[in-house]
Amino acid sequence: MISREIFISVVYSEPAPLVKTGYLNPIQTGRALGGPAIEGALGDDTGRNNSSEAVFWNGLTALYWMRHNVDAEYYGLMQSRRLLAFAEKKPRGLSFGEVTAAEYVKYGWRDDWIEKACRGADILTPPMRPLHLSGLPDIVMTASDFFAHQHHAADLTLVEGIVKARAPQIYPYLVQVLTGRRVFPDSISVMRKPFFLEYADFLIDTLEAAQQRIDVSGYDAFQQRVGGFLSEYLTCAYVAYAKSVHEAKVRELPLATGVRPRPPVSPDQVLSKARTRRDQGAGPVQDDASARSDINIVLAVDDNYVPHAAVTMLSALKTSAVPSQLRFFVLNGHSISQTNRAKLEALVTGAGGRLSFTDIDDRDLRWLPLNRDYISIATYYRLVMHDYLPADVEKAIYLDADTVVVEPLERLWAIDLEGHPVAGAPDDAGLHQARRLRLDAAHRYFNAGIMVFDIARFREMELTDEILAIFRAQGPFIISQDQDILNILFCNDTKLLPLCWNAGTRIYRSNPLEPAYSEAEALEAARAPAIVHFTDAKKPWHTKCTHPFTELYWDYRNETHWAEGSAHKLKRRLVQRVRRWLRASDRRFERHLRAS
Repeated sequence: MISREIFISVVYSEPAPLVKTGYLNPIQTGRALGGPAIEGALGDDTGRNNSSEAVFWNGLTALYWMRHNVDAEYYGLMQSRRLLAFAEKKPRGLSFGEVTAAEYVKYGWRDDWIEKACRGADILTPPMRPLHLSGLPDIVMTASDFFAHQHHAADLTLVEGIVKARAPQIYPYLVQVLTGRRVFPDSISVMRKPFFLEYADFLIDTLEAAQQRIDVSGYDAFQQRVGGFLSEYLTCAYVAYAKSVHEAKVRELPLATGVRPRPPVSPDQVLSKARTRRDQGAGPVQDDASARSDINIVLAVDDNYVPHAAVTMLSALKTSAVPSQLRFFVLNGHSISQTNRAKLEALVTGAGGRLSFTDIDDRDLRWLPLNRDYISIATYYRLVMHDYLPADVEKAIYLDADTVVVEPLERLWAIDLEGHPVAGAPDDAGLHQARRLRLDAAHRYFNAGIMVFDIARFREMELTDEILAIFRAQGPFIISQDQDILNILFCNDTKLLPLCWNAGTRIYRSNPLEPAYSEAEALEAARAPAIVHFTDAKKPWHTKCTHPFTELYWDYRNETHWAEGSAHKLKRRLVQRVRRWLRASDRRFERHLRAS
């Protein structure tokens, strides 16, 4: 039995920088399931434990272990990326990408501050937050509706029955939680001993009963963690009960949230490498039939995006070993002026490529939603392009017009689709997006900005009927336009591209979202992007954009009819220099890179 005055478990399921003090104790959950031990963390597999049940319990094996192996005056549970801030003054900014001495001070992860916060309350929790799906903050849901959308509704119904029968004194507060629209996340809390013991016994008893009756054998890997999802509502119900019945003093503390750290890549070095790669050329290609075949490249733009499409096409031509292979199709709704058509055609043919304009009748697409200011109806053209492209086009690369090609498209064209209708790279918010759409956990939600399409397969599909059926079933939850539609259509039927072929903006900064790619994938793509995709709202043609490849964009654009004026160039570079200097996080990052 471990005896401490305050014992707060910080849950880790995989290696990460540890937050550790005399009172904050890193606990590795699921250690009995195998895998390498996390150095510096306690295991949940000693003493009386249920470590082998960590999948269902989803981190709460630490609470089970703490209940049976720790004697303390205060007990707590926090997550490795979600920790209470014990500082006396609310910190400015509640996200962290690294754990250094500065974070310990900023968030009050010091034993004296933790003790002071504990002495001032019976229960500490994060703030209550409204329940809504990712990207839909205006649609606040009840807890029961949110659970039903994200998980299996029958599991919550079962747990309601268990609580009603075994903890009738707490059941009314569970009803209050489930009909309400606010909860605090992840069962995060710190409780004085009498409250913790009652709470832990209630939670453990309920989850053990539920585990015996919920069959998760048909659940995907995400949904098998159902015990953890249920515990969030059970914890909120207990705190409401303790506050009302026991008159517990409950205090909310700010919640500090860990974000995906910025890959340790120097912006100047990757830009220099890309420029060198461009200047060296693509090199020789294999002289066979496939090497001499056309490479079909499709863009969908309106007149406003013509200058940016020019950059995309010119960068593809300049990096190609055989520019004459590149056959561009520009989809548009009769919106590109004759002047801009002539300029684009002169640019492409002058660089050795070929260009055709394909006018789309978009009247049949106008019922589809446009949820973002910078998105036009052109984004949906790729859903009907198979009806407009020439019959000899059986395969095509699709490129958004906010991209710069760094590596030859011949290499992307050569990737085998392995029978899949589409290929795409994982999205920088993919896990959130997939859960919003209730996609299978095995599907890696992809970004639709750079894709490869089997056009011949598309011509065999009844896409109009399928898209209408998707909107009838999921319309309120579709916010990423055609990208959502394509992910629903081809869930678990997509050839996954390496992330380097769609290197989005968030791989060059800390990411507060849950991407569909790993940190290792992000690092590899950041070091050597094949196509740079400016996915943020701030594009390289915006004065305030500080993306490391902004200058590469302007390198190409200044070779087109839409070159930058000297006054604009001076203003842009001055603003960017000032913004970088003002951003302390960028200065710390660059100092760290130089030191390492």
